[in-house]
Amino acid sequence: MCLPKRVGGPAIQSIATAIGNILCFNFGLIFGITPAHMALYESELKTPLNMATDAAGTAWLTGYLFLSAAIGALCSGVLALRIGPKSVLLCAGLLQITGWFCIHFGYDIIHIYASRLFAGVAAGASFVVLPIFINEIAETREKAARLTFTIELWRTLGILVGFVLGFYMPYDLVNIVGCAVSFVFTMSFPFVQESPHYYLRKNNIPCLEKSLRWYRGIRDIDDREKPEYLSELAEFKAELHSKEKNVGSTPMSQSYIVRLTFVSFLLTVCAKLSGVFVELNYASDFLGRTGYSTETNYIVLASAQCFGALLARLAGPHIPRKLLLCISSLLSAAAVITLALFKTYGNSWLLGNWAERHLPIILLAFQLAFVSFGLYPLAAVVSSEVLPTKLHDLLYSLASAFSWLLLFGMIEAFNAVKATIAPGLVLYLWVFAGASIFVGLISLPLLPETRNRRPSAVQRELGYVDDGGVAKGSAVTNGHIATHI
Repeated sequence: MCLPKRVGGPAIQSIATAIGNILCFNFGLIFGITPAHMALYESELKTPLNMATDAAGTAWLTGYLFLSAAIGALCSGVLALRIGPKSVLLCAGLLQITGWFCIHFGYDIIHIYASRLFAGVAAGASFVVLPIFINEIAETREKAARLTFTIELWRTLGILVGFVLGFYMPYDLVNIVGCAVSFVFTMSFPFVQESPHYYLRKNNIPCLEKSLRWYRGIRDIDDREKPEYLSELAEFKAELHSKEKNVGSTPMSQSYIVRLTFVSFLLTVCAKLSGVFVELNYASDFLGRTGYSTETNYIVLASAQCFGALLARLAGPHIPRKLLLCISSLLSAAAVITLALFKTYGNSWLLGNWAERHLPIILLAFQLAFVSFGLYPLAAVVSSEVLPTKLHDLLYSLASAFSWLLLFGMIEAFNAVKATIAPGLVLYLWVFAGASIFVGLISLPLLPETRNRRPSAVQRELGYVDDGGVAKGSAVTNGHIATHI
């Protein structure tokens, strides 16, 4: 990608991340249009298909999206190590545009199912690989954290735009917008360089140097003598030399691996179980006749998510990780617990018609905002800061796949639980609250503080040290934990 010479390394990293975030935006877009289009597919008069389908048929749309996301997440971690994160993201972009084509040219519900399968695989891969890509191109851990916080902002913005397009714009025009967004990514991202860490794993020094120069804004030959660039390049070469000699590859202790696995699963699974996707997909059920019109309710909730994600991007990198995770989790839990109690005992509270009409949507909006402010984005940020890179890639991929599967189960079981269990909706709210409380209470004693700390200090606090007190097998490359185990 040809950029002006005055565009420096940090700006290039931000541009590459923004292009990659189009995938997250596109997932939000296809998720956001689903509630509105489900009503269209069921309508005998307005359906764009050859024949209308029933509620049982449309109920699988979101389920297939999350089920295929689990498949994409499960495969993407290994693929990122083998073919590179850029290549995986490019494949995800092709799958997304294929999904939009299935919607635009589809005339049967099977074609709509296929669109969700393609989009789901792309989404599962994107949400796993994009944080990996960001960590491998960023020049510092602080820069990587700032860029990773943007993923949540793009996802929530996509959901908001999806709700607006789905409810207020013609069906065919929505699909054209989706295809255009996918086209922008597919045409732009090939010009982005592969990460230097991928070439390090492949022992390709010439391509490593080219990639490193591009992401550090080194264009002139004279700039190649900058001390910062030479120092970072020397670290890469030293890492490669150590790997060739099998130096620093001391096996990890079993207890350390178990603890890291638990930390990764804790954050990733609880972020999904916080209720974001279930509440947005079934907002009309959770709110009932309260709030405003169905369309307005969806947009209000999506706007609350965007507001929380925007605050996370602006303030999140400057707040201690443990504090932000604890506060956001407990506040989101407080909001959803209040909503559960109101649905159970609200009739006896005598708060008046205004409270009965508006309090549920206010509480749900607060909960979604707090989740997007801390719990959801920190699942990716903290995992990348406490895990060695290769272990993080594999465990985060596995944890994400497991989380998407749980989410698929919750989505598909929703109507059955609501119909067979009297307080079915309240049961879901208590599950969401429990997941958030668990993170809030465990984060302080269990997780190490990673903000503005060197990887060796983080690993030392977790107990991964040798007899001399130095982190084993964790050579520092540009502030990141080493790529090898």
